[in-house]
Amino acid sequence: MNYDDRHRAFLQAIMQMGIVLDHDAQLLCATIFKGQVDVSMIANLINIKLTPINLLMKCGMCELSGEKYWSVVGTTHEENLSIPSKFSVAQRALLRDIYSEIISSEDGSISSTDGLNLTRTIGVKLSMGEADAFLKDLYKGKWLCIKNGYIYMGVRSILELMPYFRATYENNFHNCQLCKEIIFYAKRCKHCDKAFHNYCLVKYMSQKKESVCPDCKNHMDISIVQDNASNSESIEEPVDDVQEDEPMEITDEDSVIEDSPPVRKTKKTRAK
Repeated sequence: MNYDDRHRAFLQAIMQMGIVLDHDAQLLCATIFKGQVDVSMIANLINIKLTPINLLMKCGMCELSGEKYWSVVGTTHEENLSIPSKFSVAQRALLRDIYSEIISSEDGSISSTDGLNLTRTIGVKLSMGEADAFLKDLYKGKWLCIKNGYIYMGVRSILELMPYFRATYENNFHNCQLCKEIIFYAKRCKHCDKAFHNYCLVKYMSQKKESVCPDCKNHMDISIVQDNASNSESIEEPVDDVQEDEPMEITDEDSVIEDSPPVRKTKKTRAK
């Protein structure tokens, strides 16, 4: 297949939407190319055109749901990458502090109340109501994942800002023992303390037909891992009408993912 206007139309659609669930990308491909076409194959052809201008069509996984998403990301050098300039100065300051709190936390999350309260320390004027509206936009855009009153790293942040995270926080990360990629929210073995992505464990245990830790081979509860991967996408929007003097927690009705003990991390340095 040669690169043509259909590829341009598909690329334009992905860029306009910002980030697209793999299932939706497949449907979009089928519509544009008039049949079932592998998104990865289309992305490879598109990337030949994008590489010279420091862009890349790339897929990534949501750490909570295990679902695949597609986005177009920059490939500029790490020192030149930063939080998107489309956000205001105050919004960038808040998001930077939320990232710092997530990365420096024990379990890869920050409570929504604590996230909203960061408006008091960012040094730039941003009301609690404005911060709440901004969090909703970040959730809708997949920059952050919000579940049961806690904020997690969103798949779009992982896809687009990983070079920024590496440059800013250096070695203050853990890696999944299966895929070897940086991990923010982990499932940890209670026997050997090794960390894994939920979706990596589901795939590994499905292939091996046994519920054991990939590292120490001790038992791990596959049922809980599968429940986390399949149910964690049931995430409601942050609540409305946050009061200026009393921030309200962002929550939903699903159960909190409680099986994973906190990922123990070395002391982090917050970004300036």
